[in-house]
Amino acid sequence: MSRLALEGAIRSVAVPVALLAAALLAGGTALAQPAPAPSAAPEGQVLMTPPPPPGPVATEAPVPPAPAPSAPPPPAPPPPEKNPTAGYIPGTGFAIQSDDLAYRLRVGLQAGYKFEPVYQDGSYQNRNTFFVLRPLISGNFFKEWIHFWTSFEFASNPPFLLDSYVEIFPFKEFGLRTGQQFTPFDRHEYFGPQEILFPEWAPVSEYFWTGRDKGITAMGTIAGQLEYWAGVYSGTPLRQFNALPGNYVAEGRVTWSPMGPVGATEFAYILSDKPLPFRVSMTLQGYNDKIQSATENFNPSTFRYQVMATGETTKNSAGSADLWIQGPRFVFFSEGFVRHTTPPTGPSFTSVGAWGQVGVMILDRIMDAGVRINWLNPSTDLGDDQFYSIEGQLAWYPSRSQHLVLKLRYGFGHQNSPGMAALGPVPLVISTPGNTQIATVQGNLAF
Repeated sequence: MSRLALEGAIRSVAVPVALLAAALLAGGTALAQPAPAPSAAPEGQVLMTPPPPPGPVATEAPVPPAPAPSAPPPPAPPPPEKNPTAGYIPGTGFAIQSDDLAYRLRVGLQAGYKFEPVYQDGSYQNRNTFFVLRPLISGNFFKEWIHFWTSFEFASNPPFLLDSYVEIFPFKEFGLRTGQQFTPFDRHEYFGPQEILFPEWAPVSEYFWTGRDKGITAMGTIAGQLEYWAGVYSGTPLRQFNALPGNYVAEGRVTWSPMGPVGATEFAYILSDKPLPFRVSMTLQGYNDKIQSATENFNPSTFRYQVMATGETTKNSAGSADLWIQGPRFVFFSEGFVRHTTPPTGPSFTSVGAWGQVGVMILDRIMDAGVRINWLNPSTDLGDDQFYSIEGQLAWYPSRSQHLVLKLRYGFGHQNSPGMAALGPVPLVISTPGNTQIATVQGNLAF
């Protein structure tokens, strides 16, 4: 081989070797350095080391969601409201009472102030200024269910004790009342003067009622539908405190309200802030009595009034029924009576009578209108002795309650009479026969 050929072969071998060495050096350097970020290679370039596979994109560490704020604890119930010690208490009146209501003293008044022209038998009659004027004290002692009540009547001269009794009422099903009290015969008479629809009680109801007496009454309500009263009394009038031997009055009344209790007044639609529910209520009642009349004489030696028996004894047996129907805007109430009387002298006789009324609310809780009729036959054995009357009224309730009421009433009545000799012991509703007209403007105040 010539020298020139050998040098060319060496050069041809040396160049690739040098290139390979340079490549190895470059590769070692590349292995020692971090791989560059992948990028688009120039066209025709062959990468000696492929780029690492793409990994997940680095992100910030996830922040756990903040826990939902917990609901604030419910507020503690307010402490029970303390009962007022003194002042006007809604539903009760003016009272002084202990915190636990075991002791309470209430002071009140029932009053009716009126202007009432009466035209009878062709002339005007004397007028009364007051319907009632009754201061009262009431309340309870030791327990809420031990009650007392004492009231006086000042619309009379001289004033007198009207009611004074104590009630023990531990259960709604049973209670006792003892003392001088309004007897339970006749639901209409059981209402106070501030609870009746018209300016006074119906005359036929007054004719048969046994009035107030001294004794004991058991009463209660069963299942919210059945009310009962049963009492025994001494047979003494209001101003007579000593009972004569043998006098007594026994009474009973049962009231059934199958749909629930009815209103507490004869105009209950005024007191209720909601329409009255439709209700029906019925009563059966009766009494039997034996009463010897008495006189009182003042003894100047003892400075006391002495009761003297007259020897004149009257016996009565009576029965009655009533019907009460109420709706959202009206109350209808009626009663019927029969009574057999054995007087001290003369023949016995039987009296029958009935009365009814309806009150209708014409302005919501502000005004109502009423109509009332009465009929009485004092003795079924006599002719020409009957009584009848009709009344109409408008009433305004500015306080929307029975506490303040203004009443405007006109009434017409007629009384027949067979004469005093024929009547004998039979009493009439109006002592003077003929027509009677009455106009009444009356303001009632009760608290």
